[in-house]
Amino acid sequence: MRVGVVGAGLAGIGAARILSQAGHEVRVFESQSEVGGRIQTVSHSGYLFDAGATSIAPMGQSLESVLLHELPTEELIRIEAPVVAHDGVRVFNGNVTASHIVRYTYQRGTQHAVTLMATGLDVRLNHKVECFDETSSGAYTLDGDEFDALVLTAPVPEVERLLARSREGRRFTNARFRSCLSVLLGFDSPFEARYHALVGPDQAHPLSWLSIESIKCPGRAPVGHTAMVAQMGAEYSRRRFDADDNLVLAETLSDVSRLLGKEFAQPRFSQVVRFKYSHPETTTSFEAVNSPMSRLVVAGDGLIGGRTELAYETGRRAARLLLENA
Repeated sequence: MRVGVVGAGLAGIGAARILSQAGHEVRVFESQSEVGGRIQTVSHSGYLFDAGATSIAPMGQSLESVLLHELPTEELIRIEAPVVAHDGVRVFNGNVTASHIVRYTYQRGTQHAVTLMATGLDVRLNHKVECFDETSSGAYTLDGDEFDALVLTAPVPEVERLLARSREGRRFTNARFRSCLSVLLGFDSPFEARYHALVGPDQAHPLSWLSIESIKCPGRAPVGHTAMVAQMGAEYSRRRFDADDNLVLAETLSDVSRLLGKEFAQPRFSQVVRFKYSHPETTTSFEAVNSPMSRLVVAGDGLIGGRTELAYETGRRAARLLLENA
């Protein structure tokens, strides 16, 4: 069976890897220059940031076995420092949030998990799929080539547009996404704390999540420096998504320095990363979108929930569905 996979995030690479291991010929098409999708690591000026998913918390799902038993573990880091809450002014050091959750990253960044999974796969980068066609024999043509099956793993709004252009109807009831502004900050001041991340528990504050990368994992910043990723909440990100970077940076630094101190008001390095389809606010179900005998399968977090281990799970389910129908 020849399978085309659209999207090289965790769902797409996960599906491609399982199908390839089962002996099928798989080609992955990715519009960006790297695999990973919203699991994105940025390196600059001696700092290393996980701009998208700042960690992977497998929560007992099948991805856990992949990380611990199938992929190389030399660079796999179990994050020991906990997550605590903030209210925009104070850090509640005694209020440990979900301290029982086991979280992982990699020395080279969380994106390295997807890079490892993609090893040996045929991945076509910088290749945006605009449409596909179904032949009279039931195969699919894409990029001038013919495939027996397709797996579509881009965010649901992009999949809907692709299906519409290809005259293929699917219902995605209730699947809606929110955007996220992720602000990368490198400081030439040290920061020490017993936590690796701060969370606004009610999500009302603009600063939804602050990951202290240099506490989370060794080597994320030069000695004596601090690397942080500030991820802004849904309402703030919606209002400021197209705003000038300088405005977003100024407002983010105001929040960060209020929490951590005035020495974190002037970064040595900064970058604003925009994720248009960051996280599903509501989802549809895998079964509602994919029929049991389908050879055109949709996967991704819009069908299950906005967590890395769940995105992988839909890719795994897509692969298994095709293997059952092969």
